[in-house]
Amino acid sequence: MSDQRFTPSGGFDWESSEDFTALPEPELKELLARVSEEERQAAYRHELFLRGRADLIRAELAGRGVAALSTEELARVLLGEEGKR
Repeated sequence: MSDQRFTPSGGFDWESSEDFTALPEPELKELLARVSEEERQAAYRHELFLRGRADLIRAELAGRGVAALSTEELARVLLGEEGKR
């Protein structure tokens, strides 16, 4: 959603949020459909970002002549947990 309802501290600003109890059912359904589509699009962009990052890491390792990482090893690299087990 394009409206900004997050506080500077990173939490949700409940005071300025919309009162869903005051909306009629058709408007609630329309809002839900819009928000669900935004969620789907955001998840897709996030997945593409991670997949792209994983591909870049694999390409760098291949360029260095290192064997491909296992799924678990790649996940640790992406999460910044390279040395943890």
